[in-house]
Amino acid sequence: MQRYPEIRYLRRVVARTFLKNFFWLQALNWLIKPIWILWIERTVQVKLGNEWYGQYFVHFNLGLLFSVLLDAGLNAYISKEVASNGRFVHFKRVLKLRLGLGSLYIIAVAIFSWLQNLNSILIFWVITNQILASVTLFIRSVLQGKHQFFKDSVLSITDRFVAIILCSYWLINADDFFGFEGIIYFLLSQFAGYIVAILLGLTFLIFSKSGLEKIEDFYVENNTLELRPWLKQVGWFVLMALFMSFFTRFDALLIRSFSPTLNFYFGEEPGFFQAGIYAQGYRLLDAALIFSLLMSTQLLPIFTKKITQRESNNELLWGVFRLILLVGLSVLLFSITHGKQILFMMYGSKWLGSISLGAYSYQVFIFLMISFIPMAMIHIFGTYVTAEDKLKFLTYSALIALVVNIGLNLVLIPKFGALGAAYSSVFTQLLFLGFCISKTIKSNYFTWKKDYSIKLTAILLGFLLFSVPLVLKTYVLLYIPDSYNSDLLNSQFVINTIFLAGLAGTLYWVEIKRLIFKTNK
Repeated sequence: MQRYPEIRYLRRVVARTFLKNFFWLQALNWLIKPIWILWIERTVQVKLGNEWYGQYFVHFNLGLLFSVLLDAGLNAYISKEVASNGRFVHFKRVLKLRLGLGSLYIIAVAIFSWLQNLNSILIFWVITNQILASVTLFIRSVLQGKHQFFKDSVLSITDRFVAIILCSYWLINADDFFGFEGIIYFLLSQFAGYIVAILLGLTFLIFSKSGLEKIEDFYVENNTLELRPWLKQVGWFVLMALFMSFFTRFDALLIRSFSPTLNFYFGEEPGFFQAGIYAQGYRLLDAALIFSLLMSTQLLPIFTKKITQRESNNELLWGVFRLILLVGLSVLLFSITHGKQILFMMYGSKWLGSISLGAYSYQVFIFLMISFIPMAMIHIFGTYVTAEDKLKFLTYSALIALVVNIGLNLVLIPKFGALGAAYSSVFTQLLFLGFCISKTIKSNYFTWKKDYSIKLTAILLGFLLFSVPLVLKTYVLLYIPDSYNSDLLNSQFVINTIFLAGLAGTLYWVEIKRLIFKTNK
């Protein structure tokens, strides 16, 4: 006789609901965002060149660096608050705080851009777009807290979908899409996308399944909590997000300021040029991180609710850990074995400016992709530690990582340029991941297990990815004329890609089934 069948049934429903919402979020974003990152942004960089795109990349990263002041950890706080209470408890206070932080953001970016002698027009559009993006993320955080994940999924791609349409039109029809004018076209496309996304998000918040939702049901102002303790609680979110943003995005500005002149570069802006090289690899890293980033947005309210109800997060967190590790190993090993083909396919002559430039770009790309695994893991374990309200710990950990990152960059970038920043990124992300995992292990709602299937998966993927090309090269290419070698290598690249996708998809589905059935026990 089965004990507590209703509990197992509820757990199964929760697991299936999470996976259903997770599927929609991943499917919609993988349909749109790779097109933006791998086609639109890539085409823009190829058309503008490394120097001009490097200028955009530096301006954009400066705006993104301080954009944490627009969020200040409040989106995670809002999602957690709505998930715990069912409604927005401190709406007016959060609104006033965001307005104040928005003013501080504009001042900070303006001062820093003036000190760096950056272009004021580009900075204006970067600031405007980041403010609009923060409004979109604010609306999404409320939808996530209400567990309206499908609406959140649709909203998450709206801005990029609109921008893709506009950019595609201008790339094809605009004769002056180069230099400064090309950057302006690019920024205006993003501006239009954010406007449409905000309008759609407000529609989602106003209208519910039962019709027009009353505004007073959306939030309840709680006056029992004094302002000072509340600000102290939110303040840890602000500092944590600020430090994490700096040790993740500050490298672009340091590359521009401290990069040496490369032997194969003969232009006037070595800093912007190396920032463009760094952007080539970072674009692929951003694309790979879509998977874990989207997963973390759904996990935060789920972790929070289960912790509030004193339920174990063990099976969910452990299952997600296996999925992330599987994807991370697949991406890393594939990048190592086929990195040169990937860069050539994406950038062509812009990448093959010289043999030395190609080798240098490949090194930067590989080390950035090595940092993918710890960054993806941080999205999971960092989210769990956030759900446990260990913000003070995360803040101090992020501060230590920031100090280490800046120190390493100041030493490595003057010697190695963008490659030095990639070295620093790997070490810093591993350090911060170690902090997050150590805190997770000490949690009352999670038990660390020794799962040998992870090691077997890693060994299997590594063996297949390295052995298949080796066998083909050793036993096949020896008997084929040189004139056909390049065609065969391209075919090998396609075959390995299909083979890896099928293998990873099969193992991925096995992990999902394991997550469902373990949750049912």
